[in-house]
Amino acid sequence: MFSACREPPAADGVCTCTPGNVSRIKARHETAPMDGGTLLAALRRHQTDVRLGKNARDIKIVDDELRFSIIDFCQPCGQWVDDRMRMEDMFPLDRIDQATRAICMGLVLRDGTIAYGDTRPRACR
Repeated sequence: MFSACREPPAADGVCTCTPGNVSRIKARHETAPMDGGTLLAALRRHQTDVRLGKNARDIKIVDDELRFSIIDFCQPCGQWVDDRMRMEDMFPLDRIDQATRAICMGLVLRDGTIAYGDTRPRACR
């Protein structure tokens, strides 16, 4: 009757979605659609604003706008980005100093490896 609780967790399976890592939307104050470099710059601005103790409401407003751009950037996998996710959940911001560009819910590091955020589906890492 409770055997399901004793079963090992189900495997994540195979990734069924490949993000485009391209945006048709211009990020705030940008002249061209967001790419991996502009996304990384926006994440660095977010981290700086948090570190400087800027008003949390102001940070949330900017993050909400950025989240919409990330949804477009991640297409056709936009469903990965929930409307309540924080930047810290989507991206491994503790590794941002090593990053050369950003991808959908991940950072490309100087050595060419990719560090993914906690909320990117495990099968797609």
